[in-house]
Amino acid sequence: MQLISSNKGELPHYMGVPSILILLLQFLSFFTFFMFVPTISTHFNQTVGFSVGFVGLILAIRIISQQGMMILGGFLADRIGFKRTALSGFIMRGIGFASFGLTTQPMLIIVAAILTGLGGALFSPALKANLTALTPRERHKEVFSLMNIVENTGTVLGPLAGLYFNEKSFMILSVLAGVLFVVISIVVFFLPHTTIPRKSSSWIQESTEIVKNKQFMLLTVSLIPFHFVYQQLYLTIPIVADKVSGSSGWIFSYVTVIVILFQWPLLLYTKKRRIEYLFTISYFVLLAMLLPNAIESQLWTLVLTLTGIAIGAMIFLPVFQSYVAKIAPKESLGAYFGFSNMAMALGGSLGNLAGGLLYDFFVETHSTDKFWLALSLFILLPIVLLLKVQSYQPKHGN
Repeated sequence: MQLISSNKGELPHYMGVPSILILLLQFLSFFTFFMFVPTISTHFNQTVGFSVGFVGLILAIRIISQQGMMILGGFLADRIGFKRTALSGFIMRGIGFASFGLTTQPMLIIVAAILTGLGGALFSPALKANLTALTPRERHKEVFSLMNIVENTGTVLGPLAGLYFNEKSFMILSVLAGVLFVVISIVVFFLPHTTIPRKSSSWIQESTEIVKNKQFMLLTVSLIPFHFVYQQLYLTIPIVADKVSGSSGWIFSYVTVIVILFQWPLLLYTKKRRIEYLFTISYFVLLAMLLPNAIESQLWTLVLTLTGIAIGAMIFLPVFQSYVAKIAPKESLGAYFGFSNMAMALGGSLGNLAGGLLYDFFVETHSTDKFWLALSLFILLPIVLLLKVQSYQPKHGN
């Protein structure tokens, strides 16, 4: 398996122009997102004067509008087409991003947050389903690993571009991000029209069929603890990083660089192994790298934890997306990808709410070491589910 073909350095035959365009769309969307979004909380809190609670509400509404509505976005993609759904999503996010810088009215800002989230809920499952339809089944794990690298590259470069804008130029950055998303939508026009099998079932019937797939549901639920822990990169880990290193700006760069460097080599390890085995091993690795913080939080223990999260991101995400692409019927690709995102919606929401409450509780009781112990115990739970998954053998293999 090679990323580059041995024939004069050409891309492998399964990576046609449409597949490359989808990866380009993913890079540009992540780049633009992370160029702009990190400035939202600072602007509305310090410049406009909104409370931290209101800013948190804005960010929560965006997450819920995106992650929670991806099921509907997937259903829509299966019915009106991947291309139309993605195009609508990019334009909607562009309008939402531009609106942030054009108003300071609370209700209008909430509307902008909803538009931003709904845009992602439309284009994300549509692009993944489209990439799946364009790629041979035996290459799904490779292209989703490559997508993970591309997305993380955008995550690293986006904030660097955002540094060129100061607090007073938020409106310019906001409008620029909005315009870029509209420009990104132009790339969608070059994607081919993918033929979608005609749907004979209703949304409710299709949802019922998805829920009946016990292996898929158990694997989706098993990912919730990972997203819970991953969300600490935004919430509690920056606080710990400030205490042990004096800065938190480096943590995302470290995680994303690890993913970019080691995603492809790690794919060689995961290629022929079953999904429940990979998930179980990943949780044990994450557990081993979290526990040292329960003894004493130091720089090296934090780096160990960040490495564990990066390893989890390199295995859980592309392996699960490859699995979804393999087991989903062609006429329900969007629906399955949208439904699979419920793990991120639930895990991310719980990570923000319960994670913050837990950390505050242990800080007040002067036992922050127990916070890491609680996280470690939480990620033991999915291992029980993963053992149960083995009793539901997939019809299409791993």
